[in-house]
Amino acid sequence: MTRREAAKVGVKVADLPLPPELLKILESGGIQTLYPPQAAALGPALAGKSVLLACPTASGKSLVAYLALLRAALAGKTGLYLVPLRALAQEKFDDLDRFKALGLSVGISMGDYDLPPRTLEKLDILVATSEKADALLRKGAPWLERLGCVVADEIHLMRDRDRGPTLEVSLTRLRRLRPDLQVVALSATVGNARELADWLKAELIESDFRPVPLKSGVYLDGRITFTDLTARDLTGGGEPVHRLVRTVIEEGGQALVFVNTRRASEQLALALVPTVRSALTAGERAHGEEAASRLSGLGEEETEGVRRLAGLLPNGVAFHNAALTNPERRVVERAFRDRILKALVATPTLAAGINLPARRVIVRDTTRYDDRVGMQTAIPALEIQQMCGRAGRPGLDPSGEAVLIARHEEELTRYLDDYLSAGPEEVRSQLASESSLRTHLLALVASGAASTELELRRFFESTFFGHTQAIEEMDATVDAVRAFLVSEAFLEPGAELKATAFGHLTSELYLDPMSALVLRGALERAPLGVRPFPLLAAVAATPDLPPLFLRRGEERELLARFTDEENELLVKPDEDPLRLDLEFFLSTLKTASVLEAWIDETPIVAITERFQIGAGDLRAKVEDADWLLFGAQRFAQKLQRRVARPIDALSLRVRYGIREELLDLVRLRGIGRVRGRALYAAGIEDREALRSASLDRIEAILRSRELAKSVLRQVGATVDPQTKPVRAEGRPPEGAPAPAPISPPQARKGSRTLEEYHR
Repeated sequence: MTRREAAKVGVKVADLPLPPELLKILESGGIQTLYPPQAAALGPALAGKSVLLACPTASGKSLVAYLALLRAALAGKTGLYLVPLRALAQEKFDDLDRFKALGLSVGISMGDYDLPPRTLEKLDILVATSEKADALLRKGAPWLERLGCVVADEIHLMRDRDRGPTLEVSLTRLRRLRPDLQVVALSATVGNARELADWLKAELIESDFRPVPLKSGVYLDGRITFTDLTARDLTGGGEPVHRLVRTVIEEGGQALVFVNTRRASEQLALALVPTVRSALTAGERAHGEEAASRLSGLGEEETEGVRRLAGLLPNGVAFHNAALTNPERRVVERAFRDRILKALVATPTLAAGINLPARRVIVRDTTRYDDRVGMQTAIPALEIQQMCGRAGRPGLDPSGEAVLIARHEEELTRYLDDYLSAGPEEVRSQLASESSLRTHLLALVASGAASTELELRRFFESTFFGHTQAIEEMDATVDAVRAFLVSEAFLEPGAELKATAFGHLTSELYLDPMSALVLRGALERAPLGVRPFPLLAAVAATPDLPPLFLRRGEERELLARFTDEENELLVKPDEDPLRLDLEFFLSTLKTASVLEAWIDETPIVAITERFQIGAGDLRAKVEDADWLLFGAQRFAQKLQRRVARPIDALSLRVRYGIREELLDLVRLRGIGRVRGRALYAAGIEDREALRSASLDRIEAILRSRELAKSVLRQVGATVDPQTKPVRAEGRPPEGAPAPAPISPPQARKGSRTLEEYHR
């Protein structure tokens, strides 16, 4: 702790120069005294200065960010909260929503959540992933012209090869767009925080303060050896994880266990049931049953995740991984925060910012599979330390324990030295890769941010890469990417940097130029009566839809499918621009097969069992495929109008997971593929048929009177007290939704605009 921080330990929230209404909100949330790093950072933050706050998990960084955003909003400017993960976006949105009492409007944009321009313009604060912020910059949203403050949460993730370049480019563009912009960057402790702060022109606040003291150590043969050279012997016996979980529960705490694969998280959670269940009271088991009951109303269909969690939650244990859907994860997170769960087994993504602390964190695995090198590799020390930082719940635990598990003395020593006692790793830019540059260079030109070579060079000089490394190291890659974009008609030839119509549309659709090339080639080959599978296979071959991994025994089935479909496939493995090896190409066919099963209305559980994926994986592939098919349809309107309509219909089928005959019904709010099929099977095949159906009949099919009323109102019918449908004449009754126009799939005209897609 610095002297400056120590001098401010006693700062009270009531002494801050904040509006009384805001002080009441903070105090009602139990925030009365500032932590030292908060006290050090709030002065410059409330003065409108840029700040980099680099300190451990749970040290109160978010409060500084929230107050900086509120200061800007109350001054009539807009605020942007950038997060690396969708789950973190939802958490921050929920946190900021409590300030609506100040008359402020907060919105969220992530994944399949987007905001049309009219809604965006009404917001004071927007919580968004860096990808969504990048998309706003490409569109030139007027909302950004009033931007006064941007928060960059988990800014150390600029070192990530996948997420890092977009975060770096977005921050660079925002700062160039608004030179007076206040940046509040939040980071774990990193080795080059001063470099980051200098790049952002921000005041650096570094601290090792934690509100709950953390003891880190390594377990071996019943003993935890801590970094402070103390040791602790655990009572009883059993496997290391079971012993560590049991003893912390006996002390009244919770355990958070990190493993390196989804399957391991599910297997270990199941294996922990006897250990955890024996420590529960009857009341605690009853609370677990209540938590499990919340799973049943999450969607129209049961998933494998719901089945497995329903059997675990009453026993005080659960798993958390990317195979779960977002609603399923939220049920698990709530149960853990409410202390209904005594043990949670998770994959490392949970460590990236989601607020789920536990008294004891157990890191079982320190390696994971890296598909780029095809083998197990060591997890970076920074990520291990992020996991360890989840130990200790403010206000509940006197201290937190983070424990790695060793198999022998040499490993114990290595873990203590290389992970727990190691200095923080540095953040290094990942922007110079060709795959990153081709997307961002095109976006810079298409949006008008760079129209000459000099402007392009100055932009890259102002990135973190340009700040920390010689820009000449990037020049050759930039030249190669520009030549590629010109040769493939994304950019006009010549000295001036100018995007073609194809380049503009690619950037507007937020596509990797390589994906746009694949789609363009597929459209050129597509016959008038193209079937869904060749289109799905083309979409699955793009870089924007990462394929599913092949499992043992799947190659033979997929090779047979390739042989059967080869003549009609629109993308071939040995052709430009991708030239995929056969194994990778077969994995794209697996992804296409999953999507095909989805639009054939195969139940989710059957899909996940057949292809050995999770419902969360399925949802992610569906969202990406819907977006890519929408992009293909937009390209078709410009290039190959003959296939625009079938692609548009396929896009909607993928979005809802339906056969073509349900397209009209699923346009109704509350009607998905299960309820739509139930209506169709009962003889109500479109919205016109709904108009003449009785409320009682619709209720019997949908098993919900309120939903039946809503559906009838949406098709322009009102319901009298005797529950008979009445054909609406003129305007709908006051308070009812406007009637949805009747437009069967075969009679649809035109296609969705970008704004319609996002709605």
